[in-house]
Amino acid sequence: MQMFPKSRAGAVRLSIPLMILSFLAMAGFLYWLSGYEPPEVEVVDDVVTEDGLNEVPFDDFVMGTQSYMGQEITLRLVDVESTVGDRLFWTMLPGNNPYLMHVSDEALADSVEVIGGLRLDITGTVMALSDSLLDVWMEAEILRNEGDRLQAMFAVDKGDYFLVRRFEMEDEGESGDGSGESGDGSGESG
Repeated sequence: MQMFPKSRAGAVRLSIPLMILSFLAMAGFLYWLSGYEPPEVEVVDDVVTEDGLNEVPFDDFVMGTQSYMGQEITLRLVDVESTVGDRLFWTMLPGNNPYLMHVSDEALADSVEVIGGLRLDITGTVMALSDSLLDVWMEAEILRNEGDRLQAMFAVDKGDYFLVRRFEMEDEGESGDGSGESGDGSGESG
């Protein structure tokens, strides 16, 4: 017993209209595609301030950190998420991706204590990060123990870190006139 009849008359009757319909659909799609214009992307150049600083918006920086490799740039309003010892701290990139920041000897001389929850303006350079650099940091006691090294190992996959050369605290109560008064006494500017 056969399930399907042997007659193909129904399929023959629909083949011509379906073929015309598919050609019309394809023609409509190609017409629509020819009128499509890609969205215009606004390119914001890095701002060079009157101080001579190459200021890069943090949102632009996080989109391609390695494109700033070797350039001295200033980042505004960088959040300190957590610290690793006295010289390293994490900030967050989009998608909850931590990014490692290293405070140089120059910035350390400013005697500013970096703790979690601060918002900083920092000037520095993007540098390459490798296992051998972590070994050097262990010898120099920048990474105090194996736990600190394991935390920093997380950044090796990213391949770079930000070397902070100068920074200053962003006071929450600052009125914009440069007075920099705050209740905790950390409003000193360098």
